[in-house]
Amino acid sequence: MSVFAIQTPIQRAQEQASRLPQALERVWSALTSGGILEQTLILLLISVALYALSRLLRRGIDKHIEDVNRRHQLRKIVTYGFWTALVIAAVTLFAERLALADIGTVLGLIAAAVTIALADVVRSLAGWIYISSRRGVEIGSRVEVEGVKGDVIDIGLLKTTLLEVGEPLVHGLQSTGRIVTVPNSLFLMGKVLASASVNPLVWQEVQVLVTFESDWKRAREIIQAIADEDYQKIVPDLKAGFEKLERRFAFRLGSTAPIVYTEIADSGVLLTLRYLTPVRRRRSSVDQISRQILDSFAAEPKVEFAYPTYRVYRLREEGSAAELGLPAPAEHPRGGAGPK
Repeated sequence: MSVFAIQTPIQRAQEQASRLPQALERVWSALTSGGILEQTLILLLISVALYALSRLLRRGIDKHIEDVNRRHQLRKIVTYGFWTALVIAAVTLFAERLALADIGTVLGLIAAAVTIALADVVRSLAGWIYISSRRGVEIGSRVEVEGVKGDVIDIGLLKTTLLEVGEPLVHGLQSTGRIVTVPNSLFLMGKVLASASVNPLVWQEVQVLVTFESDWKRAREIIQAIADEDYQKIVPDLKAGFEKLERRFAFRLGSTAPIVYTEIADSGVLLTLRYLTPVRRRRSSVDQISRQILDSFAAEPKVEFAYPTYRVYRLREEGSAAELGLPAPAEHPRGGAGPK
């Protein structure tokens, strides 16, 4: 009857560690034996040739690719390709001089140590793989990660670079000019809000308050006409973008036309316009629509803006309490004290 011994991960690590000195000695002997100088020179020449080729490719990309996002992605591919080809060349040149078992032992221990000591780096690398494979976050997307808002301008192995927008420097969702770096691990562990670059449109609202005495139906028609005119300008891009979203995600296209909602408020009739606008034009679209509403209402004598007001009645000047429909003041016996 045979008995199989089951090794725990700690026992396997101890066994590999006991063989580490012999493995390092064999690796060093292989590297210092005859012919290593020629192979090192060959590797150096290959490195120079690959670097020159990568520089030429970068110049060609900068010269012939006009799209900024596409150009950036191709430059990153060239960089990763350069380092990958260099590692392959080094392994090919020195593979015959090294025992693969010894290399595996050394690399296994190094990988275990790196995983423990650089856990955040490993998580960031995993986050980069997640971002690269996910179709919602890419160059040009507007994201919010753990309270940081910005447009993605670079996706690296360890960190993602954003061009910050919004507060605290500016009130509107416009660029602050600051560049923010975010660890890729936050895309795995934190809350991420993203506007897809394939369809960077978001819903925006503009509220207008008119008096109860105004012709609120006419005011509603004016606002709806302004929104419909702007909506026609984005219809082609809107349909194409939402069709891409439907192919990529479990997304169903609903109504995208602007609509005006009516609500009774304390100081008047509240008209709320809800419409789609490019995420980078939110502030400018609100400005444009607001100016058009002001100009249109100025030409309508039956439409007036409302605002909170207070009415104060002075009995001696306006009339008696009975005439105003107010309760009469309480009478107190002569010499008695009033209510406290």
